[in-house]
Amino acid sequence: MKKDSNSFFSHSLWLIFSHISVALSGLIFWFVSARLYSPEEIGEGSALISLGFFLVFLSSLGIDVTFIRFIPQSKEREVVLQSFLSFSLFILLLLTGIFLFRADLFLPQLKFLKLPFYSLTFFFFVICILTFQVLESIYISFQATHLVFLKNIVQNFLRIFFLFLLMAWGGFGIFSSNCLAAVVGIAISIFFFFKGRKYFKINFKIKFSILKKLLPFSLVNFLNAISLTLPGILFPLIVIALFSKKETGLFYIPWMIYSVWCSFITSINSILLMHASYGKESKELFKKAILFSLLLGMVGFLIFVFLGDKILLIFKKDFSLYSYSILKIFFYSIFFFIINRFYITILNIRKEVFKIGMFSVFLILNLVIFLFLFLSFMRSEAIAYAWLVSNFLGSIYVFIINSVKRKIISKNI
Repeated sequence: MKKDSNSFFSHSLWLIFSHISVALSGLIFWFVSARLYSPEEIGEGSALISLGFFLVFLSSLGIDVTFIRFIPQSKEREVVLQSFLSFSLFILLLLTGIFLFRADLFLPQLKFLKLPFYSLTFFFFVICILTFQVLESIYISFQATHLVFLKNIVQNFLRIFFLFLLMAWGGFGIFSSNCLAAVVGIAISIFFFFKGRKYFKINFKIKFSILKKLLPFSLVNFLNAISLTLPGILFPLIVIALFSKKETGLFYIPWMIYSVWCSFITSINSILLMHASYGKESKELFKKAILFSLLLGMVGFLIFVFLGDKILLIFKKDFSLYSYSILKIFFYSIFFFIINRFYITILNIRKEVFKIGMFSVFLILNLVIFLFLFLSFMRSEAIAYAWLVSNFLGSIYVFIINSVKRKIISKNI
């Protein structure tokens, strides 16, 4: 048990260090961006980043959790990886082609993407984003979390350098800086991954029997990701569509800070799921994971709720004046987010697909309802309030479900 516990913290720390590098480099990246680019260009850049992640999200179909849950004990690791990656790549190319064909209709502010140079570049970059994201779950499933750190730290800091080189591209330069740095991170981490796994082969064949077997689990987690991950991808696109590029930039910075902090919590959940998939599930690991997450939540809450306005001054005065309230609202939800994430992780460990779907639908409906309600009389703050309320109600849902379950067990006893 001690060895498993040490292994849990070892893997967790690699991922947390990785996301700390995201946080630190993110502050530097957006600080430099605020000095080199206008708020409108920052808004355009953040919208392009969100658009790329949105297309990748739709095509990934929840395969990150599927890899972590099934690859550790699978006898067909290569087949599982190749089938899901090929399937996701096909969907990604199809969706990206459809969007670029009608970019002027979907997002008129980004209609320049229809130009040949931007279209081809954007095509290449979304493939890079998919690869960059999927590699994280692959490395976790192979217990190579040090490669997640390597991949991310290369991308996180190299993108700052590219900001200076791509200023002439405006908002597209901010987006491209992230993607070009990701290409380098992908290449370096893959080199070290295959260096110790020479038997590993790559092809783009799809084994439909594998898809048929694992796709239901993947799709349910995709539904869960719609409730917990997709909103953060869509938020900047909603703001730029309803308001302006400048307001998108003012909204994106606090959301970026909050989402990076939440990624620490997500990392702990991923490691817990990976350990359970290797048969190392235990109450001690659950307790340590929960305590570790609550500690991170408390630190984030204290720092950004009470000192957020001063931290936002690092960027520009406008962010401190107009973005601080949004930052506080997001961090009010941090403990509810922790409860919801752990509930989903426990359900994934138990493979309780139906319960994951029910909880995900509950979160999605609440988020959509309150988003429409608050947007009727608020601007971008409405998104933060909708996120807070939906996560709060999700935690109430978890509490009620567990209370009912305990009563049923006590009656049977």
